[in-house]
Amino acid sequence: MKIVIENLEPLGRWVLAEYRHSYQVAGEMLLITNAEIDGLPSTRRRFYEVFDPSKTVILDPKAELRLTREDLDGVEAVVIGGILGDHPPKGRTWELLTSKFPQAKARNLGPLQLPIDNAVLVTKLIYEGRRLEDIPIVRGLKIKCKLLGSQEETVLPFGYVLLNGRPFVSDEVLKILGYRRGCTFEWGLSDEEMERVDSLNYLRELL
Repeated sequence: MKIVIENLEPLGRWVLAEYRHSYQVAGEMLLITNAEIDGLPSTRRRFYEVFDPSKTVILDPKAELRLTREDLDGVEAVVIGGILGDHPPKGRTWELLTSKFPQAKARNLGPLQLPIDNAVLVTKLIYEGRRLEDIPIVRGLKIKCKLLGSQEETVLPFGYVLLNGRPFVSDEVLKILGYRRGCTFEWGLSDEEMERVDSLNYLRELL
């Protein structure tokens, strides 16, 4: 079985960082479609040109059912949308993938929107036999950095797998966000903190 990322974004710094991090996790299980990227297993062909859509699972936060190990029996590929998340979610996976391929199974990875690399990790863990409900996932990541006596704060309102006691996030993404010596990060946002995150447009300016 392959874990497929169907690229649906311009290849900016952030999305490439997540793709590279995904490759570190999944190795040769990973295939990136709709883009050819040096150093990564990738093809310009679309996922439906490589695999039979009726033998795929599309991961979509709007899907009604959660992914289980049994869903992967006889499946050629699990397809993850190569989409940078929005807050609140805009349903782009449904619009760009799920609605166009009703013959594919649609499944979700729980109530939280996961970054691409975390979706790859969770899919791999489930394939290896872990149950979704047994995978620790925290809501939100807050990065705090002191600069010239003031404190800057960046909030990422996504779900992150806790791996070895810390959120699974790419060092490359942290650098893009300005993480450096002296910075700290916290995880687990309250409802109030989530409500204060109005838009991720300011983050897209970093790309």
